[in-house]
Amino acid sequence: MSTIIRTRSPFFIRTPQVTGNDPSSGTPNIDLLNYFQAVVTIHGGTSGSTTICDDLYATFTFRKKPLPNETSVTFEISEIVNDHIIQTYDGTLSNSALTQSIWVDVITSARQSDGTLIGSATTTTYLAQEGFNKFKEGVNFTTEALIMLSGTYYEYHKGSTLSLPINKEKVASVSFKFNGSVITTINFTDNGNQNQKIAYASVSTSSQQYDEVLIVDTSENSSTITLQEVEECKYPVQKITFLNRWGALQDLFFHKKSTNSLEASRENFNRSIFKARSVSLSDPESGTDCEETVTFNTYSTTAHAKKVHNANGTESTTLNSGFVDERMNVYFEELMVSEYMWLTDDSNVIYPVCITDSSFTKKTSLNDRLINYTMNFEKAFDFVNNIR
Repeated sequence: MSTIIRTRSPFFIRTPQVTGNDPSSGTPNIDLLNYFQAVVTIHGGTSGSTTICDDLYATFTFRKKPLPNETSVTFEISEIVNDHIIQTYDGTLSNSALTQSIWVDVITSARQSDGTLIGSATTTTYLAQEGFNKFKEGVNFTTEALIMLSGTYYEYHKGSTLSLPINKEKVASVSFKFNGSVITTINFTDNGNQNQKIAYASVSTSSQQYDEVLIVDTSENSSTITLQEVEECKYPVQKITFLNRWGALQDLFFHKKSTNSLEASRENFNRSIFKARSVSLSDPESGTDCEETVTFNTYSTTAHAKKVHNANGTESTTLNSGFVDERMNVYFEELMVSEYMWLTDDSNVIYPVCITDSSFTKKTSLNDRLINYTMNFEKAFDFVNNIR
């Protein structure tokens, strides 16, 4: 299994300690030490097979001088790695998975002032995904999820495609069940390529209901997720697809009232429309020369003395979840801190959006009885196309 870097949280690399003596001179290596070096190579494909023709390929070299008597140093690499993970969504989750994971090869070494290697270099390979760890999980939390959801309960819209993100390194099969019977089983095999490390187990719910998912890992251990189908007959259902804490895309359905609005912005300035001398040309009744008419000290009463400039707007959408089980709270929390999300409207048109809410009050059945969440989003582009 790969060691996971969740790139939205820091990931620290500690170099091996410098010990022993130089074999040629007998000088203690600590006396020869000038700096430590870390070469970070990011690439796609399979582990250990790098090529500069890879679209994801990048390499960086970091150097760090140790403090006096310090025999090793620490490098933090997740920020630079995070810049090279690409998140896309076109409605097909398998396309999104192609660039959601990348390999990271780290070579650490100790060096003399002229760059001569001290001892031997150490190479370690990691698998990076754009998730995050929580404070209580501590430093370099690398535990892998079996199914890449934070809860064991999930609600889906009747008639939608039910898609669950899974860790293909660990999952052998996913079985969708109803009333205790297996309806569909999807088997998975990891081929080692980064473009399939995250996979999506998907089934149609148009003609079949599901109430449980059985996940079997490669060691034949199993776990389950409870499913709940939600049907909405009155309101158009909106879907938010967002990047969750594990670095995988996840769907949340908003079943109740939705409203759309446009907030406009503009700049105004006053201009002079007065013309001390105005010349107008008209076609002559005969001949080839234009007829010229000159007027003095005039202005048009239909011209704009106050001019609007840079008028544009931002479209916003307010969504209501409808009544949900409090076990869905963890997903709404992750949506609040997600950096990538897309809205699929009832016409199946996909828009990149940003959430505009800055606070989230977690509701419970004990305190609130019925739980509905209202969330506000704005489209991640201007109303007037200004892409140049």
